[in-house]
Order: sequence, then structure tokens, then C-alpha cells
Amino acid sequence: MTNKYWPAQIDEVEDRPSLIKEPLPPDNVIALPKTRSLYAMLCQTLIDTQALLARMEAGVQVQHNEQREVVRALYVASRNQAKALIATLELEGLE
Repeated sequence: MTNKYWPAQIDEVEDRPSLIKEPLPPDNVIALPKTRSLYAMLCQTLIDTQALLARMEAGVQVQHNEQREVVRALYVASRNQAKALIATLELEGLE
């Protein structure tokens, strides 16, 4: 039987590499935030908005008539957002 999936003995732990045992970085070292460019964020938002529009155009069912107006407002707002995103992505010098 293999001990591959069983906890290691305490005396074996010292020889194993582990990120937990790595020293903390000095106080003057910080992790850089992972930021995407504005262009990349706009592209992803456009893709997501177009996917939402396609899903809504495929059909949405609501239980109450009052909910139809909310879904319609979301559809119109999403369509306007897609138009605005396309116009923004076509701008020259966008950074």
C-alpha cells in the first residue's frame, strides 16, 4: 500500500518544499495588481453584452406581467450599451 495520499510524518516535512514555509517578502515589496487594459475590458464587456442580448432574443419567460417591463428595460439598456461600447472601441487613441 502506498502512502502517497496519507499525511507525512513530522520528521519528513522539513525536507519537502512548500510555499507555506517560504519566508514573507520584505515590507517594501508588494504584489503588483493584475490589471487589464481598458481596451481589453471594453472588448470583454462587449462580448458579454452581446451574449446577454442573444440569450434574451432567444426568449425570456417571466411569471408576472410586471416583470416583463423590467426585462424589456434590461434589453433596451443592453442594446444601448452594446452600441456605446462599439462606438468607444472605434475611437482613435483609446488607451
